[in-house]
Amino acid sequence: MTRTLAIASFTVALAGCATTQIDAQWSNPEYAGRSLRGAPVLVVCEAPELTLQRICEDQVAGQIATLGGVPTRGSQAAAGTPAAGTDPYLAAARKIGARAIVRTTLGTGAIVAAPSGPTVGIGIGGGGGYRGGVGGFGGISFPVGGTRVSNAYTSETAVIDPATGALMWSARASSSASEDATGQITELAKAAAGALRQSGLF
Repeated sequence: MTRTLAIASFTVALAGCATTQIDAQWSNPEYAGRSLRGAPVLVVCEAPELTLQRICEDQVAGQIATLGGVPTRGSQAAAGTPAAGTDPYLAAARKIGARAIVRTTLGTGAIVAAPSGPTVGIGIGGGGGYRGGVGGFGGISFPVGGTRVSNAYTSETAVIDPATGALMWSARASSSASEDATGQITELAKAAAGALRQSGLF
């Protein structure tokens, strides 16, 4: 029982130390000095689930607005717009006059499993009823309620020039495992926005 509680406490401690960081980034020198502040920007997200895609889109659009851009969500602009070239978002961006596409791709990194319920311990004891007899005890413990799975999400954010399809800037961010997917996506969006601010594009 003690060992199980120690493991559970360690798991909680790790969750409390969750961090989000930029792992790598790249800037196209041809766009050095260009600013997108005040410019219309198409924000699109690619994710394994529709719910995550919409959460991502909302969070990234909010961060772009904070940086001074004028975001339009891809789920609105791309409706009924045919794909153009090698990027399905180019036509949508040109349709609204966007000066950039901010495309974020969500991925899943590490997966962490932990007990999802309380732990039950069963003690086994015994003793001798005669002189010189010996007694002893033992026990086993097991979780009740199955296993809880937490994902660690990653994101890759790219800023694309709609006029040419050229990559202007890109960065990869990662987060520690947590059950709170919305919180992770929010932190990933903030991390990317911070890197974008430092890049000089906003």
